[in-house]
Amino acid sequence: MPPGDIDWLLISLYFIILVITMLMPMRLSNVTISLERWITFTVFFQFGVFAELVFMQIAMIILLFSGKTSTPTLQRFLINSSMFALVSISSALVFHGVGGEIGITDFSSFILFGIIYAITYMVINSLLLKLFFAMLSRRYAIKSRATVWDYVTTMLVFPFTITLYYLNLYVGIESILLCGIPFLFILRISRIYHRSDNLNDKLASASVIGRELADRLVFEDVIRTFIVKLRNVVSYENAYVLDVRTGAHLIMLMGYENNQATKNVKAMVFQSKILLDNGLDMETTRIFNTKKDVGILRGFEFSPTVKSVMTAPIKRNKKTEGFLILTSNHKNMFHALDMKIVDMLTGYFAVSLLKARLYEKTVEQSERCGLTKLHNFRYLDEKLDEEIIRYHTGEISSLSAIILDIDYFKSINDTYGHQSGNDLLCALATVLRTYVDPGVTLARYGGEEFVFIVPNKGKKETIELAEEIRKEIATTVFRIIPDLSEDRSPMDVRMTLSIGVATVPEDAEDAKLLLRNADRALYIGGKQAGRNRVGVFSREEIMTV
Repeated sequence: MPPGDIDWLLISLYFIILVITMLMPMRLSNVTISLERWITFTVFFQFGVFAELVFMQIAMIILLFSGKTSTPTLQRFLINSSMFALVSISSALVFHGVGGEIGITDFSSFILFGIIYAITYMVINSLLLKLFFAMLSRRYAIKSRATVWDYVTTMLVFPFTITLYYLNLYVGIESILLCGIPFLFILRISRIYHRSDNLNDKLASASVIGRELADRLVFEDVIRTFIVKLRNVVSYENAYVLDVRTGAHLIMLMGYENNQATKNVKAMVFQSKILLDNGLDMETTRIFNTKKDVGILRGFEFSPTVKSVMTAPIKRNKKTEGFLILTSNHKNMFHALDMKIVDMLTGYFAVSLLKARLYEKTVEQSERCGLTKLHNFRYLDEKLDEEIIRYHTGEISSLSAIILDIDYFKSINDTYGHQSGNDLLCALATVLRTYVDPGVTLARYGGEEFVFIVPNKGKKETIELAEEIRKEIATTVFRIIPDLSEDRSPMDVRMTLSIGVATVPEDAEDAKLLLRNADRALYIGGKQAGRNRVGVFSREEIMTV
C-alpha cells in the first residue's frame, strides 16, 4: 500500500490498542499469555507485511522490558527480533503464495486465507522455537503447555480480528469504538477476575501448606517443608531461613539452592552480627525489586545474578525471632500479593517451629538422662532393636556392646557424699563422649553403668576400644568438692571401671541376649577377676583382658 493511502490516524489508534494489550498479559497454568495477535493480524490484512512487522517488533520490545528473565537484554532483543521477523515474513509469503491479498473484501476468501495465515504463523513460530532450543541443546515440545496455549489463544482472538477488519471496511475509524475499546474492557475485566481467582488459589495453597507444617514434628522437617512448599505460591530461585540469636546475631538454619534444601548454602554470604542500617526491617516484609535496591541490604552478599530480594521477619508473640529471605534472578519479581502470602505463611511457620521445638524437647527429656544428658535406657532399648534389624538386613556387618561399671561407686558416695558421686558421673560422661564416633550410641544404663553400642566393629577392635577407655579412666584425676567434709575443699580422686564386651553374631543374635552376655562378661571377667578389667564374653568361657 502506497504511503499516501495509509490512514495514519487508524494506524496510530491500532498502535495505542497494541500497547495497552501488551501491558495486560495474563498468566494461566504458569504460562504468560499476551493477546497482541488480534491487532497485528488486523494490521497485516489491512496494510501488509511491513506494517505487521513493525507492530510485532514494537510488541516484542514491550514484552522484552516487561518480561522476567536472566538473559541479557541485548541478546534477548536480537534473538526475538530475528525470530519475529522470520515468522512475519514467512507467514506473509505463504499467505500470498496461496492467493491471499491485502485488503480482501470477499468474506469467504478472507476466512479461508485468514485461517491459513494464522495456522502458518503458529506453526512457523513453533518450528523456529524448536530449532532455537535444539541449538541450545534444550528440549522444546511441540505439544507443550505453552505451545497449546499459543494455538488456543490465537484461534480465540481470530474472530476479533475478523470483526475489527470488516467493521473498519464498512464504518471506518468508528470500528475502534465498536470493537477495539470493548475488547480492551473485556481484557481488563478478565485480568481482574483472573487475579481474584489467582489470589483465591494461592490462599487455598497457603492453607494447605499451613496444614502440612502443622503435621511436622521435627524442627528441620518444618523448615524444609516450608521453603520447598513455598515455591507453590511464590516464585523464587533461592530461599534462606535465618535465626535471630539474642537479638544481635544471625545464624543460617537452612537454605534452598539448586532446587533442593541444604544447610551448606553458597549463593549468599552475610555478617552474623546484625547492623543497625543493614536494610532488614525487624517489623515488616520488604521488597527490593532491582539490583540497585538490593544493594541497600548491607552486610549481605548475593550471587551476581540476583536482581530481586524479599525479606520477611518471622515473628512470634510480636517478637522477631528470624528472617525469611527470598531471591530471584529477575527484576520486579516480587509483588504485594507475594508479601501477603509470605506474611501469612511465616505466621504458620513460626507456630510450627515452636511446636516442633517443644516436641523435640519433650522427646529429648524422655530419651535423655537428666543428670549426665546422655541417652537413657529407654532410648538405648529402642536403638539396640533398630541396630539388630540393621544387622539382620545387611546394613551393618557386626554389632558390639560395651558395658562399663564404676568400681566401688557405693564407697565413693559414702565417703564423699551423693552430690560428689553425681559430679563424678557427669565427669565420666564427659570423658566417654570423646569416644562417640558417627554411628556409635552412648547411654547411661542405670546407676553407675554406661553402655556403648558400636556398629561395624569386630570383636577384636571392640576389645581394643574398651581397653583404651579403661586405661584412660584409670589414669585420669577427677576433682570434686566433698559434701561430707567440713571445709568442702576441692580434692582429687581416682576411679576405675570394670567392663564387659559382647558381639553379634559371635555371642548373640538379638538385643536382649547381647546386653545380657556383655553384662555377664562385666561381672565375671571384670568384677570377679579383680575389677579394673575388661571381660570378654565367649560361648565357651568368659575371658579377662
